[in-house]
Amino acid sequence: MTPSHDRVALVTGGGTGIGRATALALAADGLAVALAGRRREPLADVASEIADRGGRALAMTGDLSVPEHAQRVVGAAVEAFGGLHVVVNGAGAIRRNVRLHEVDVERWDEQIAVNLRAPYLVLRAALPALLAASGDRAIVNVSSTLAIKADAGVAPYAAAKGALLALTRTVAVEYARDGIRCNAVLPAVVRTPLARVDRPDFEERAGTMAGAYPLGRLGEPEDVAQAIRWLVSEDSGWITGVTLNVDGGFTVG
Repeated sequence: MTPSHDRVALVTGGGTGIGRATALALAADGLAVALAGRRREPLADVASEIADRGGRALAMTGDLSVPEHAQRVVGAAVEAFGGLHVVVNGAGAIRRNVRLHEVDVERWDEQIAVNLRAPYLVLRAALPALLAASGDRAIVNVSSTLAIKADAGVAPYAAAKGALLALTRTVAVEYARDGIRCNAVLPAVVRTPLARVDRPDFEERAGTMAGAYPLGRLGEPEDVAQAIRWLVSEDSGWITGVTLNVDGGFTVG
């Protein structure tokens, strides 16, 4: 992987799961990493881990579905590290097991806010800084296989993640001539706190779920982080507008 000691990344949802693994992977490549999310303690723990390994990190809390919070987080990252070259929209939330006619408006709005409105607001705030920077600049939006492979009980989440793919392709086209790339990863079930939401029997079901994957196992956060790591690196400098399934072969059939 090409070293990136002069680049700065913003990773949302950086305190746990895929976001945490991504932040650590990017820091290992030499990027300064700004971490953003709702809960300070896990973000601070990841920032400390990066610093202990000789890296540079900043932890920031906020509700990224609020315009002022998204703007503040981006501004703080730029101020702390002198610019911005990479954005990973990794923050997300899911609720399961409710059919659409039973989904109340509050739940719908909350899911759209976290999974679509927040990435839009982060990008709206970050793109001026990406445009002002030089060299390879990259965006990765973390979507889901639920955007392309239907399942019951997750309509708001699936709708938001599907729209995020459309946003990814549009941003890729709009900013290609500026040298800014935009791609998306689509994880299937990964062993993260998100996978356990509304699944009190997750561990008991994990073996059965893994049986549906051609590679025979569920994902680990590092599986997705390594895909993101490559997509934001200069090694993938001719790739934009791609939606990459990181799913153990789940969506092949």
